[in-house]
Amino acid sequence: MQDKIILGLLAFQEASLYDLKKTMEQSTAMFYNTSIGSIHPALQKLEKQGFVTTREEATGKRKKKVYKRTPAGAEAFQTWISEPVAEFKTRDEAMLRLFYFGHIEGDVTPHIQLYIDEADQWIGLLQSMLDAVDLSQVPDNLQKIAFFQMATMRYGLDNIKFGQNWYKQLLKDYQAADLD
Repeated sequence: MQDKIILGLLAFQEASLYDLKKTMEQSTAMFYNTSIGSIHPALQKLEKQGFVTTREEATGKRKKKVYKRTPAGAEAFQTWISEPVAEFKTRDEAMLRLFYFGHIEGDVTPHIQLYIDEADQWIGLLQSMLDAVDLSQVPDNLQKIAFFQMATMRYGLDNIKFGQNWYKQLLKDYQAADLD
């Protein structure tokens, strides 16, 4: 999946490894984790496949690789985004851990509260990002792209709000059940 995200981001402009990581942290991180350790091998794979090219750029005393999507990379990306989604499964590590919370010795309340608190942070971040976007300032040729990117941000925000409310109810139910 990392390679698909990279090809999508490189549709806008050339980018270094660091630029890609920073952009992912501000855009796709809410639904796909990223790290330099996963981006770098994905870039190498894309380069071997002929989907990206590289050039070196001097930045002071250092040189950095800058990646550019090739026409073959653009075609591969179009093929991928045009395919129907075969299944609707989510990978949610929090839910997987919750499945096993019954094995935690003692009070589980702090573990549930951590999710609620983290959701607060994400809600604040996503809401501020959404509030900062002025679609009237987006060039006409990027309106469609911006529309769907904003839709995914709203989905993420709504999903996190739902999850937070769900965990708040879980916490109430757990405390009422008096299972300790």
